[in-house]
This record gives sequence, structure tokens and C-alpha cells, in this order.
Amino acid sequence: MNPDAFVKRRFATILGGMVAVSAYFQASGLSHLIAYQIARDSIPSAPRATAPAGPPPSGDPPPSAAPILERNPFDSITGPLGPPPGAAPAGQADLSHLDPYLAPPCDKGRVVLIAMSEDPEWSFAAIKAEGGPTALGRRGGEVAGRKVEDIAWDRVWLTSGGARCQMELGKKTGEEDKAEPRPPEPSEPPRATPPRRSGKSSVPPEIAASIKRVSDLEIDIDRTAAEKIFDNPELVTSTSSAVPEMRGDQVVGLKMTVKPGSVLESLGVQSGDLVKSVNSIDLTDPQKAMMAYSRMRSDKSLSFVVERDGRPVRLRVNVR
Repeated sequence: MNPDAFVKRRFATILGGMVAVSAYFQASGLSHLIAYQIARDSIPSAPRATAPAGPPPSGDPPPSAAPILERNPFDSITGPLGPPPGAAPAGQADLSHLDPYLAPPCDKGRVVLIAMSEDPEWSFAAIKAEGGPTALGRRGGEVAGRKVEDIAWDRVWLTSGGARCQMELGKKTGEEDKAEPRPPEPSEPPRATPPRRSGKSSVPPEIAASIKRVSDLEIDIDRTAAEKIFDNPELVTSTSSAVPEMRGDQVVGLKMTVKPGSVLESLGVQSGDLVKSVNSIDLTDPQKAMMAYSRMRSDKSLSFVVERDGRPVRLRVNVR
């Protein structure tokens, strides 16, 4: 029998059968959906637990592109490009858990002066680089290629490349290693120490001979003597101190404490003076105070504006 002729004669029957089959499957699917809905509605719903805030305690983490971004897709050898978990950035190692007093000594340079203050912003340290000039720095600044991490009354901590070292006041690095052992000296009977007279000058004789008083407010000093004072700042720091004076919430100057017979007293500074400026440089800001110290060595004269007994006084030191 010809298939085309058969389909033409039975077309209505075939079409009706297909419609009936489709209707059957559609009705069967709807009946299953209705039965499932009736069964679910008949079960009493349990109270829902409130989900805690934040990420779920278990389960798969949310999708992230970090694994793709922290690795070079064109390099199968190098591996992840980012630092391992918990690692500090390069050059910024976390040293907070280490005892700073156990840090090794710095390999070069020495601390020649420390001006300690209760306010860390006003603490200064003069560090002399090996074979170089003396530079003044404070916490957070940079001296001799290292960052000043902190300043104590007797030492300074420096960091470089994620490593910490310390410099003690007046001690040159490597002095203990280079010192040669000395043979024991023969013992001598103890000598009686002569009593120290009050008011005795602590100024070295070669410096004292170069200081000439012009008046109560003006002093002349030779350049060589001034250079010796700058090269040995402990001559000043061991007999005097400067502390920021606060009035309200502002610093108004540096309050001086000067011992009798000291270098500063021979230059006209008295204990209790409030130094407000040096050569017109305001000393109410630590950064400006550093600039004033750096310029004092090269200036031909030093003009100090101080407050003494409640009134302004100008002291002048001429460097000849």
C-alpha cells in the first residue's frame, strides 16, 4: 500500500490519536502537581530558625574570583602571585611581637644626642653616620637610610627592609668587638676623692677660654669652640634639658632646665627660660625645631627669643 495514500485516508484518525495522547500526558502531569501541593499543605509547618548574622558556619563558600586573580593563567610554574595567608607585605615585616631590646645593634653610626619628651612627637635623636654628618630625626622620620621606629632615653630603634636594629646613646657600633683585651693593671690603694665644690664649671677649659661675655644678653664664641660643642652634644644634654611647654592645648616653647656651670649657662641661657624661637624659626612645632637645629651649625649668629620671668628677652650668641 502506498504510505502517502494511507496517511491521506487516515489523517483524521492519526491526528485525533496524537491529540488524545498529548491530552493524557498533560492531565497526568497536572494530577501529580495537584497531589504534591495537597500533600505539602497537609503537613504542619515547623517554625523556621533565625539564621545568624554573618557567613554560614558550614557549607560551600560563596564564589570568588580571588583564585583566578592571584595567579598568572599563562604560567603554570610560578604558582600564586600573592603572599601566603598572614604574611606581611614585602619590606614591612611585622615586628610588634618581638622584644625591641633584643634587637641587634645597628651596623654603623652612633647616637650622639637624645632629647626625650613625654610627647613622642617632641622626642629627637641626633645620629652621626659613619664617615658622614650628624642628622637629627624623630619617630617616623628617616636618618641615614633607615626609618626611626622609636626613641627612648638611652637608645634609638631603626628599621630598614623589615629588619630592626638599635643604637645606644654614645656607643659606637662594634666598639666591643674591636676593643683589644688589656692586661690587668696592678692594684693600687684607693685614693680619697676630693669633695666637689658647688658651682664648679663643667665646660671644658678650651671651650670656656673661647667664650667672651659682651653683656648679660650677648656672648661671643670662637667658631672652633662652637664646632666642638656641635660635635659633642652630650656637653649640653648631660647638663640641661628642654621640655615642650603646653598652655591650653598648644605648645608655646621649650622650657629649659640648666645646671649651674654648664655650657648653656655660659651662653646666657638660664634655668626656667622659655625658648620660643631661634633665628626667627618658631619652636612650637617639632618639624620647625628640627630645622632650627640643622641650621644653627652654619649660622654666624644665634638669636634666641625667650620668655624670662614673664617678659620677652632676646639672647644673642655671635660665632666669630
